[in-house]
Amino acid sequence: MSQELSPNRQARFLHLLLILSCWMIIIEATRVLNNLFHFGGGLWPYLLAALRMTLMLLVTYGYVRFYEKQTFAVGFHFSLKKIGRSLLWAFLFFVLAGAVLMPYHLFVVQPLLKKTAETSMAAAVPEHALKPFLDRLIVFAYVVYEGVIEVLIFIGFLLDRLARRWNWPLAITVGNVAFGLWHYSYWSKGLLEGSLMVLLTIIAGTSDSLSYWKTRTTFSPAVCHTLGDLPASIRELLGIL
Repeated sequence: MSQELSPNRQARFLHLLLILSCWMIIIEATRVLNNLFHFGGGLWPYLLAALRMTLMLLVTYGYVRFYEKQTFAVGFHFSLKKIGRSLLWAFLFFVLAGAVLMPYHLFVVQPLLKKTAETSMAAAVPEHALKPFLDRLIVFAYVVYEGVIEVLIFIGFLLDRLARRWNWPLAITVGNVAFGLWHYSYWSKGLLEGSLMVLLTIIAGTSDSLSYWKTRTTFSPAVCHTLGDLPASIRELLGIL
């Protein structure tokens, strides 16, 4: 039997590439917008990032609604059925991800970045402790919002459709490499730090993807992703460095 994709499957795969291209255009467009109007610091970067994530979701939902003829819940595989099971798998993969990422952070990331941190420590300014509580609350809300949108588009949309065409191991690998590379802005901090953060993102994304694989609902990886973001987000919200 031929392993070639049928014309219809080929067309749908090209559609996925088109959606990915739209995501990249939105990312670059918001970057150009920021450079053009010089929004600067404060909350503007978060508001602009929230706009970017919203546009990416809307473009993807437009494809789901008008081409695939599916509802939001079906198209992004969001369901609250068997919520207890979803929460259980979310917590389990959050713990497993922590068991991998904690040693990685302590024994790989920190030692490699120690010299870099020491040279820049004198110039560092504790901006987060100086932000008003309302600003920190908005940043916290954005982090949660961004995580949910990432799960919907990268797992509920992209990963699920890749898995239909390939197999789950290949789909999870390709989907999470794409997810890691989507965070290419990490490399603006330096090749070493950026590469370590991208790898961390791939590992965290894989745990979220496995949660979806076990439950087939994006509710579970959304909870798993949020749990992963909460410790750092809560520290920033409370002004704890």
